[in-house]
Amino acid sequence: MMQSLSTAVTGLSAYSQEISVISNNVANSETNAYKSSTVSFSDVLSQSLSQSSGTSLGAGVSVSDVGESWTQGSITSTENTTDLAINGSGFFVVADPATGATYYTRNGEFSFDDSGSLVNASGYEVQGYEIDDDGNLGTLTDITVSYDASPANATTEITTSVNLDAEAEAGDTYESPLTIYDSLGNEHSVTITYTKTDTNEWAYSITCDDGTVGGDSTGTLTFNESGALSSGSDDPTFTIADLTGADDMTIAWDIADETSSGTYATNGSLTQYSLDSALYDSSQDGYASGELSSISINSSGLVTGTYTNGAVVDLFQVTLADFNNYDGLVQVSGSLYSGSNSSGEAILGIPGTSRFGSIASESLEGSNVDLSTELASLITAQRAYQACSKVFTASDEILETLIRM
Repeated sequence: MMQSLSTAVTGLSAYSQEISVISNNVANSETNAYKSSTVSFSDVLSQSLSQSSGTSLGAGVSVSDVGESWTQGSITSTENTTDLAINGSGFFVVADPATGATYYTRNGEFSFDDSGSLVNASGYEVQGYEIDDDGNLGTLTDITVSYDASPANATTEITTSVNLDAEAEAGDTYESPLTIYDSLGNEHSVTITYTKTDTNEWAYSITCDDGTVGGDSTGTLTFNESGALSSGSDDPTFTIADLTGADDMTIAWDIADETSSGTYATNGSLTQYSLDSALYDSSQDGYASGELSSISINSSGLVTGTYTNGAVVDLFQVTLADFNNYDGLVQVSGSLYSGSNSSGEAILGIPGTSRFGSIASESLEGSNVDLSTELASLITAQRAYQACSKVFTASDEILETLIRM
């Protein structure tokens, strides 16, 4: 009788733990990126009744493991730019600013704090690779955006899409203006003046409203019978010196492209057709200083800043971590996990490459808890608990009868 009481107690204990796990799943059915847990049972070491028969008497049940289901939760769109969801494998990497400890999470409910750091709800800083001016990835670091004014970028190249009237008379001129920026972000007006000198031939002259213009600021443009530019080799390069407080400038005028043989051919930006002379388009690569106006994160985890001066700059690359054994991860409160010897070392990478999932911006991953399944499991666990309690009661009554005899 004592053995049956003990066996019933193991059942009560095991199913009580299962009910606790189910309760936790139900309670977290609305927790972002929560992974539901399941209970596995095993029989307790049995006692042999006979050496020869091999028949054993069970000693009850125990909880052998509480495992997590790593299926992905549904992804829901939000209106928050910093909300991120992982579509596929991987975890976001976050660091505790107080201890420096690294954790991993699927919950991408992030925001920028008052210092410009991208953090989760606990204030842990999201990790990524900083991108330098040449587009190269640096070391893993906190994703911290500066709200300081961005520096100006001096113009180094201009492009113009111009048609010069083939029916123009010798001496006729056409002017095309263009705005450029110096190293301080000051605007300057550059004017290219085209003067018809002969059949299919134009002279050009580049002037600026400030400084001294030199280099290839003057020259001749020759067109063939089809109206395409046929003269010149490399792009003309002109200079502007003596600007107030700013560096001297060297600017290439993009009118030709290098061919595979090393020579240069027109890129079609300058033509001479029997149409009125006209400037159809122009561009340049400089800009004034500006302030950060918005942040965006694409499916590759690229954090891009848009500035009031029109500049769009890649700032950081969000990093994902993956593990060979998810079941070896140690669960920490706040939807966080830490690595262990069982999980293996974290494998870092870029979203959308190799084994890593892509990122859905302005989205969050929901819990993978299936409430209908959990409630069905709850009923089953409740019935098993009640059955074990009946066994306990029956054994107690039999033992009481035995004592009264």
